[in-house]
Amino acid sequence: MVPASRLYFSLVKIGDETCRAVPDGHELTATASVARVSGDRLLFFVPVATETEFYAGWEPEDYQRANARLHRTLRHRLREFRLHAERDAD
Repeated sequence: MVPASRLYFSLVKIGDETCRAVPDGHELTATASVARVSGDRLLFFVPVATETEFYAGWEPEDYQRANARLHRTLRHRLREFRLHAERDAD
């Protein structure tokens, strides 16, 4: 019998962010993906959250602050998804 596949939130991949110029600043966007596993086998990664962060500066420090906020937001979203998945599994 083949085990059912499930999302495995301990194995997460956050893709490289894309940066684009927008009026009055820049916009960073990144996507977080979670592993889909079947038993002990990794099947593939499933994109589960995409977040965008705006910043108004041009200095490297402005980018670094926005990037940190973007990754923090993605971590919070993933934590929420994991909690919902654990509740649904019960």
